[in-house]
Amino acid sequence: MIYILSGAGLSAESGIETFRDGGLWDRYDISDVCSAQGFEKNPELVNNFYDRRRLELKNVRPNAAHRYLASLEERFEVIHLTQNVDDLLERAGAKRVIHLHGKLTELKCLECGEVFDIGYESSKGRVCVKCGGDNLRPNVVFFGESAPNYRYLYSIKASIFIAVGTSGRVLDIADIAKGYGNSLLINPKREKRVTMFGEFDEYIDEYFTLFIQKRATEAISDIEEVLGNLRRL
Repeated sequence: MIYILSGAGLSAESGIETFRDGGLWDRYDISDVCSAQGFEKNPELVNNFYDRRRLELKNVRPNAAHRYLASLEERFEVIHLTQNVDDLLERAGAKRVIHLHGKLTELKCLECGEVFDIGYESSKGRVCVKCGGDNLRPNVVFFGESAPNYRYLYSIKASIFIAVGTSGRVLDIADIAKGYGNSLLINPKREKRVTMFGEFDEYIDEYFTLFIQKRATEAISDIEEVLGNLRRL
């Protein structure tokens, strides 16, 4: 089993704007458009924000790294956990994808709990496909809410853990890596380990067996070499 955990850096190479480091949070207040309190205060503002993100996603294509990671399923047992709310891994052909923070193309009914896909269309005028209610929200995890799929983070039995395109600021990937005999970090920058307890005087890559300091699309041949060596063990 190969356990792949991906973050914003994977999809940024397709042109999807990240939230940090000069991204969306420089133009929007998190508390307004991506928090449970913000949605309760102004659901129309929040739905409009995610309608724009959904429309942008329509014109984005999976990059070479998405396609490569998806293609691994043809040769290995693979499970993808992604922090991204886009559907680019699925569009690249991946079948076993768990979205840790929800999925942009889906809406959730606040009346009956039904989750349904609307593709890249607007949420305006939509009603629940199950109960017909119009009290809907994006099916994404807002700040201030629990993320049910986090239960998978430490429960996957795998021969190798691969973290790609994630800085470790949302999820403590260093702590996850400690649970695997083989681990691979792919990131163009060395990142300090930062958790809810603050910044540590250490780097995330120190917890991984191997560190490839490249962007995901540049690291494909390196990943292939690592997996080839693993198969020969």
